[in-house]
Amino acid sequence: MLWGLKPVEQQAAYGLAVTRLKRQAHMCMVLPGERLPAERKLAEQMGLSRVTLREALRVLEAEGYISVKRGASGGAFVAQEGPLREMALKRLGSDPSGVLRIFEYRAAVEPLAAQFSAMRRTPGDLRRLDEAISEIGKATNAGELRRGEAAFHLAVAQASANPYISSSIEDALASLFMPLPQGSLAEQVAQSGLLRGNVVDAIRDRDQAKAEQRMKLVIEYEQARASDSKAA
Repeated sequence: MLWGLKPVEQQAAYGLAVTRLKRQAHMCMVLPGERLPAERKLAEQMGLSRVTLREALRVLEAEGYISVKRGASGGAFVAQEGPLREMALKRLGSDPSGVLRIFEYRAAVEPLAAQFSAMRRTPGDLRRLDEAISEIGKATNAGELRRGEAAFHLAVAQASANPYISSSIEDALASLFMPLPQGSLAEQVAQSGLLRGNVVDAIRDRDQAKAEQRMKLVIEYEQARASDSKAA
């Protein structure tokens, strides 16, 4: 007997492009105020026609994710931190149970990914993890901090050598559109770097139990920070 079949949803190519670009913004892979690649280059990177990309950019502009400036120094720019924070807080307030479910999922899966990473990591995986920790330590603003943190979690997911775990962690990170961290940047950088650096040390030492436990502490820290953002 077939189970769980649902109607197939048709989605235009520009809609898929909108979703992919939103994911980049949610994880801070593109920073507030940052200029997106030139239209021709971005279309090539995404495998789209320029007409389709323009439609996607129009949707993103209407939703407040980007602004489009004309002229020689123009282009598509990610929204500034203030508007993005308002969007994230609105989303957080409108669906608190959804945010909780994402953290429940992350608490179940990411420690397991860290355990597998300690078992299977390669020199390339360690290099990516070290680069992410370095980016966290060098962050000069909250956007750079969030980007380094996302890079860390994606690197752990990749090091697990399990494509299902890796893909699902990326989906969870992209779905969790959180406001950028507030408060002392120096304190945020120090605490984030320490907790995540401890995970990397355990992965480097191939200590599966410590990698799992330390990743649990990272997720707890992330969830507490999310609660602080909501209360602020």
